[in-house]
Amino acid sequence: MKTRERVVLLFYTFFNIISNQYIKLYSDEAYYWVWSKKLDFSYFDHPPMVAYLIKLTTLFSDEPIFLRLSAALLVSFTAYLLYALAKRIFDEKSAVYTFYIFISSVFIIAASTIIAPDIPMMFFWTLTLYSAYRYIEEDNKKFALLLGISGGALLLSKYPGVLVLFTILVYIIIYRRDLFKDKYLYIAMALVPVVFSPVLYWNYIYDFISFTFQINHGVAKEKIFLPKEFFSFVGVQFALFHPFYLLPLFYFIFKDRERFSRKKVFLLLPFLFVFVFFSYHAAFKHANAQWAAGAYVSASILLGHYMVVYNARKLLIAGLSLSALLIVLIKTPIGPYTLKPVENLLSRLGRIDNFSPEIQALDLDIESYDYILIDDYHGCEVAYYFRKHNNLLVLNNARFSSFNIWRQDEAGIDMMSPLKSIPKLGKCIYIGKSLAHANEIASLFGNQKVLAHKKKKAGKRNLEYYFVEYTN
Repeated sequence: MKTRERVVLLFYTFFNIISNQYIKLYSDEAYYWVWSKKLDFSYFDHPPMVAYLIKLTTLFSDEPIFLRLSAALLVSFTAYLLYALAKRIFDEKSAVYTFYIFISSVFIIAASTIIAPDIPMMFFWTLTLYSAYRYIEEDNKKFALLLGISGGALLLSKYPGVLVLFTILVYIIIYRRDLFKDKYLYIAMALVPVVFSPVLYWNYIYDFISFTFQINHGVAKEKIFLPKEFFSFVGVQFALFHPFYLLPLFYFIFKDRERFSRKKVFLLLPFLFVFVFFSYHAAFKHANAQWAAGAYVSASILLGHYMVVYNARKLLIAGLSLSALLIVLIKTPIGPYTLKPVENLLSRLGRIDNFSPEIQALDLDIESYDYILIDDYHGCEVAYYFRKHNNLLVLNNARFSSFNIWRQDEAGIDMMSPLKSIPKLGKCIYIGKSLAHANEIASLFGNQKVLAHKKKKAGKRNLEYYFVEYTN
């Protein structure tokens, strides 16, 4: 990597690390923080890699700067790997363009801020592609071993990683069928399930509940075309990668008469297959925008190469300029006080933090309660605020989560039963947004006391929390 890009990457990394301390936690991050305090072979919603990373970086402190440290570091490591892969496939200039495209993509700006399963997935996705290229195209046997290990780690990060493994196998079938005579290919193929075995074991114990959930979550049982869902998903992809990047990439691919050359197919397969796969399923069921994020790993290299070939430097500068503006608005104190949309976005983060003065005035002895009751897994922001990861119970069963499994394992409460049907819980406190949830379980206790009802406006959002105490 050139000196200029090394300096940029160093600054980019330190900026993300420091700025992350001052951005409030998203509720999903708090949920993963609870995971890290309850380490297991896997979890209901996702594989365990994100929990392991958070555990590693929060050994000495649970402050946001440490909780999110792996997000900032892995994004930078991914950018470095992409640079190295682009240089091997094409040339130095393509690698430089790839580097800037990747770190300026909208998804990566978010990924460097919020720790989630997508971040390790992007890193191991890139490492898997890098290892596959070194093994398949350069016949470097040691990278077959790294391919197997990184492929397994990819699946330990997020299940969609299996898609890039499939495209690598397809590429081998098309171009390197002779590798099926190479023992290292079979070692690599064996290493993937070995590394992934903790998740397989956990799912075996719990009747493959996570696999079943993910399939039902992403694949519609009935194929009824939903145009709104389809066009919404596809439309968001143009913003997720970058408003200035995805459309030009499709144009360059269409324009390129050598689009199906061997090197480009290596990159086109994971990009187009993943993009089409999730776009297809989004036509029949709601799909989260970030599900297709892995597609933009190889897309970054393709676009970087095409920008060099078609001399599209001005397009890159425009993309970098817009991304720089987004970073300033989202990750510095300037944004929330200048643009309402940014203020509204940030108001979704750490909502309970808005009530810190009121909570301090309540002078709660949180350790005196046998259980803290929250609405659903999003209520983990309450757990993180009080730094309490044990004795948490969810009231709303509409969305099954790891809490249902924990309450059966730790409290002996059936994971599917509503809380209002269980035995008395002792002294408890409910901290959540719905008094209806609080009233539903009042019959479990002798006394119910509303300690406080706090309301506040943040941007255009009305925030409120009830604090209800239960005693017998």
